[in-house]
Amino acid sequence: MIEKKSGGIHQRIDSVDRALLRELVEDGRATHFALGETIGRSPSSVARRQKALEDDGIITGYGARLDLSRLGHATTIHIKVTVNSQRREILDAFEQAIAQSPSVVRCDLMSGADDYLVTVVAHSLEDFARIHRDELSQLPGVMGMESGFVLREVVKTRLPPGFLKNGKRQSSGER
Repeated sequence: MIEKKSGGIHQRIDSVDRALLRELVEDGRATHFALGETIGRSPSSVARRQKALEDDGIITGYGARLDLSRLGHATTIHIKVTVNSQRREILDAFEQAIAQSPSVVRCDLMSGADDYLVTVVAHSLEDFARIHRDELSQLPGVMGMESGFVLREVVKTRLPPGFLKNGKRQSSGER
């Protein structure tokens, strides 16, 4: 199962745990019985393993996948943001403020020329203009922004193919 090391969890899990994780990624609402049938274990064994994976922080939560376009948010935009300083107080202020921005669905601190990659969803182009003007440009420390509109989602997976197979990623030739 999970090998514990003295500084926390060593990310080593066995093939049964990997199979369980693959199934849970596909259907987080699957019953212990259904999971057991799929991975060849008893429901009680599945429950123990799932609880251990949760307790060790490997499973951090469960959630529904939403089609945002059916909820009226048909436009997804990625924005590269540059802030005016790398000082901790500037970065902290930006991060605290963007976490409160209602249109932001993701924000990542980046390496390279841009400081953050922000993803927002909007109802329309006009709605994004409002978000840009009223939300994003008002964030502390923002010096520049460059927006890119998603034309079409090409790949959407919760994990890369083969990620949980044999404890390592598969190369494209191993499939």
